[in-house]
Amino acid sequence: MNKYFILLFALCLSTGIFAQEGFKFGIQGGIPLDDYNEAVSVVLGADFSYMYPLGEVVDVGPAVGFIHGFAETFQTTIIREEQEAVQFLPLSAGVRFWTSNYFSFGGNVGYAMGINEGNEGGLYYRPTIAYLMSSSVEVNFSYTGIDTEETTWSTVTLGIVYNFEPKYRTRR
Repeated sequence: MNKYFILLFALCLSTGIFAQEGFKFGIQGGIPLDDYNEAVSVVLGADFSYMYPLGEVVDVGPAVGFIHGFAETFQTTIIREEQEAVQFLPLSAGVRFWTSNYFSFGGNVGYAMGINEGNEGGLYYRPTIAYLMSSSVEVNFSYTGIDTEETTWSTVTLGIVYNFEPKYRTRR
């Protein structure tokens, strides 16, 4: 019940952010590494964030997302075993440093709640490198880590982000 309340709160928060300047919406896809490599085949995710500029070089702000790891299906001649999908709801704070008008690096740190059965979640971190293709579209490469009690969720993802740019500032 607590997870559903937090999910509802996060959705309301992201809806309120939608009308604001500095809002970003991103989608990403990737592959799992290490502990989840055999349980998950492909990872898809979506993020909503609001980045507030502290100047020309630094942006900071909150983010909420959703990560879905599609389960692998193992089949032998006799037994077919279906694994469970792995899902997280990360709530984090992010920072971006703009090294030029086109490149940025930074990351997010927070807590990722586990959504699927038996998944408690854990510490969430996601370093990112991005290239701004236009004033409203960026492509990014990131590593996502979630430290749970038993294992570490590790993925490498490629994503695209749509920026609702503030009226008072543009990157190009």
